[in-house]
Amino acid sequence: MLAVATLGGVAAYTATDGGPLASVGGTVAVAGVLGLAAAVLVRFAPLVPWAVGFAGAGYMIGREHHRLVDGWAAVVGAALLLAAELAAWSIAHDRRIREERQVVLRQAGALTLLVASAALVGFVLVGAAAVSASAGLALTAAGVAAAVAAVSVVLRLLRG
Repeated sequence: MLAVATLGGVAAYTATDGGPLASVGGTVAVAGVLGLAAAVLVRFAPLVPWAVGFAGAGYMIGREHHRLVDGWAAVVGAALLLAAELAAWSIAHDRRIREERQVVLRQAGALTLLVASAALVGFVLVGAAAVSASAGLALTAAGVAAAVAAVSVVLRLLRG
């Protein structure tokens, strides 16, 4: 149920954002939370992307009419990814099968690395969006190119 709690955090953040459409966005995000809870409860994996999509759409609706880039957008994106992965992991888990501790630790490590990488890329893109609001197209393109290069270097280092 950590997946549902994570998505619930996104819904709570959306609803309390203070924008003119925050309550509408929060309602859509809560629908996503309820959908994810149902998906995990009945172990129906095809519902997970829809639930996470509703939560993400709710966040986007709640951000409508904001003039500033949301600095927490990268965290929200990473939370959406984490909720989806945890829900899929929970649905796939079968209590009758005893998993090896090493496999579980490896999977948890991979999930941690995936979510941290997503948050890092998200922060770079949010930063580029914030800069592009005040800079010209050339500086924005240079920032995006630098972000892509940095991510490719990190991925190359991870491959060994």
